[in-house]
Amino acid sequence: MLQQQDNRSGRRTSATSPHHGGEIVLGGKSLSPSALWEFAQGALLPDRRAAITYAPQAVQRIRAATDLLGKLVDAEEPVYGVNTGFGHFANTVIPTEKIIELQYNLVRSHCCGVGEPLSRDIVMAMWLITLSTICRGHSGVRLEVLETISKILEAGILSCVPSQGSVGASGDLAPSAHATLAVLGEGRCTMPQGDAFVELPAAEAIRRAGLKPVSLGPKEGLSLMNGTSLTTSLGVRAWYEGRYLLDVANLAAAMSIEALGGSRTICQEETMRAHGHPGTIACGHALAEWLGRGSGLAKIHLDSYQVQDPYSLRCAPHVHGAVWEELDQSGAVLQREIDATTDNPLLFPGEMMAVCCGNFHAIYPARVNDRLASAFATLANISERRINLAMRAPRGHLHTFLVDNGGVNSGFMMAHVTAAALVSESKSLSFPASVDSIPTSLNQEDHVSMGPIAGMKANRIVDNLRRVLAIELLTAAQAFYLLRPHRPAPKLGEVYLRIREFVPPLEKDRNLSEDIELIAQKIQDREILPQDGSLMESQ
Repeated sequence: MLQQQDNRSGRRTSATSPHHGGEIVLGGKSLSPSALWEFAQGALLPDRRAAITYAPQAVQRIRAATDLLGKLVDAEEPVYGVNTGFGHFANTVIPTEKIIELQYNLVRSHCCGVGEPLSRDIVMAMWLITLSTICRGHSGVRLEVLETISKILEAGILSCVPSQGSVGASGDLAPSAHATLAVLGEGRCTMPQGDAFVELPAAEAIRRAGLKPVSLGPKEGLSLMNGTSLTTSLGVRAWYEGRYLLDVANLAAAMSIEALGGSRTICQEETMRAHGHPGTIACGHALAEWLGRGSGLAKIHLDSYQVQDPYSLRCAPHVHGAVWEELDQSGAVLQREIDATTDNPLLFPGEMMAVCCGNFHAIYPARVNDRLASAFATLANISERRINLAMRAPRGHLHTFLVDNGGVNSGFMMAHVTAAALVSESKSLSFPASVDSIPTSLNQEDHVSMGPIAGMKANRIVDNLRRVLAIELLTAAQAFYLLRPHRPAPKLGEVYLRIREFVPPLEKDRNLSEDIELIAQKIQDREILPQDGSLMESQ
């Protein structure tokens, strides 16, 4: 899941954002979810040259923590993960001559992941979150280790990380262990070669890049593995993609309202203000902007006026608005998690102490992933209901299943079935993973978040939603075609022409799978909406 087929096939791949910038500074100002993800997406571009640097204040904090760790090691007092075992073995004291071996064994022993590899952008995002956490100055990882990791990442070397094996506490241990293994020069990784990526042993990749692997010191293996990096990365990806898909959903709803003769009064300012929810107001304004003035289609529907429209049209601002607010709230939680210190134990140089804690528990990003999964399933559900309305338009101006010569042609009949299947799957996936917990490590780790499972499901629903919205755009565009020579509102007409650049009207039955996948890909590539069309950019 989330595996980019292009990573191994040799085909060049493109990031899904127009930004994917090549430079990022860690440990200074707050790292926003958008900035994190746009940088991480550059890992999908073989010719992208990344630059990861550390803010001066972060360097000071890193050195202070390293100094404290050195003093704790010299004192030979038990410090979890430094000179003790892990999990159930927390009370086992490790001899001084074994504390380096302990760190290597920790990484190797936790490489127990299975399943399809994560995509390179997710692995890069994991590293950015981990490095950002260490920059808070509570971990004790040496600056030279961070700089070596940065050089390896800048060379495009990323570990092959299995997608399954983490329960989201104590942190995302197995995936992070696999990510760490490559910087140690062990395991397998991918790296750029020409205009593609190749898979090879990590030791060979590091040699080709003219670099040396990381040499671990006390606690460093633990700090590179601890934290919520995978759960949070999956949440950031779902949140980032979901913001754009909400904008597409507003467009698709506007096109359906226009095609089906829905009332524009749902966007009336007084009505939205009376509801009072910021999401309703924001999405209502977006619909009003798309519908605008100058619609030729609105006039032909006047002779079949209905007092009230079906809920999927009439309540679109409210349902979409609830998702808008979920995204807004989720972004705030993700921001705090990215800025958090999620290591254990934590070092406090000012107080000269090491403290065991539970900051690695991924419950916050896990709950975000569950919340987003439910929100996106809801958005897909109402989109499918509008698709269903188009199959037999309530005002009688459109052919059944949006095709001439029905019976001989089936039109969009099965496209609607596909939407229904995607929505049903999304509903099944939206059951919250974070309400589950299985104790591990002989009950030492007796409550876990299941955050990565929640994140995988949320991102699967994101992909389903993208395809459902592609089907709604295609059905609305087909309705516009059948209603010619009457023209839709000007902005919707522009989108119609953009869709027609990729997909012709349906004159008679053909393979619609290719059309659906193409429009879904154009949505992912940001080629459907104008670049300034996002409601959520200010969030």
